[in-house]
Amino acid sequence: MTAPNGNAPTGDVMAQLMERMREQLSRGEELRTRLAGLTGRAESEDGLVRVTCTAEDPAHELHLDPRALRLPATDLAELIADLLRKARADLQRETSEALRELTGPAGPEALVHDPAAAQAKLAQLNDLVSGPLRESTQMLERLRRQLGV
Repeated sequence: MTAPNGNAPTGDVMAQLMERMREQLSRGEELRTRLAGLTGRAESEDGLVRVTCTAEDPAHELHLDPRALRLPATDLAELIADLLRKARADLQRETSEALRELTGPAGPEALVHDPAAAQAKLAQLNDLVSGPLRESTQMLERLRRQLGV
């Protein structure tokens, strides 16, 4: 069925637009949730030292087996610093994989060098976009009802 002007019916276009808006909101929220739950991990070869980092906490967890305390202090400090770098690299890899899965290979992961900054930016964008999109969706729904389509 076409409208008198030969175009697709107004209701179909509005319904499609509303559906696309809902999909974008859902994808944005899914991405934000997924990024917030990511962790980077690294462990020493002997398993005596383990570190975990998150986008919000670069040294989220540090596990030191009591035997690791027998190392000279400078060696232990260097080992911990190295493991923290590896854990952050692991977090960056996890973030890139999550973005690639959700946005495809040409997605924004090429722009992500700092997971914490990416997550903060994503939260800002979500807040910036979700309010107006929600209002637009409500407005389109009211308009659809008024037009009876």
